[in-house]
Amino acid sequence: MTGSEAELHRLRWRCRRGMQELDMLLARYLDKRWATAPEEERAAFRALLELPDPELADLCLRGSVTAVSAITRIVAEITHPGGGELSEQRPVYTIGSGRPGRTEHES
Repeated sequence: MTGSEAELHRLRWRCRRGMQELDMLLARYLDKRWATAPEEERAAFRALLELPDPELADLCLRGSVTAVSAITRIVAEITHPGGGELSEQRPVYTIGSGRPGRTEHES
């Protein structure tokens, strides 16, 4: 296993936070963006993973803000990459629908 493969494996393990929506967001970022991300973005992602679970969930799932601009940028990339949804097919989850991946209009 190369150094970069070992780091990817460690990061994938760190993305497992025990909260399905958060786990999905972090893992999707790792799968879709990590390989092409510039080093400063990678450093911000590593720093994000160091946050306690409640703070991480507040930032990624509840829209809380932080004074750390690098963290703000990586959270935006994780939750709305390129200004859109991380999943091209469906959102990770929608509030009020009662079921992951379904919008209120699909009920």
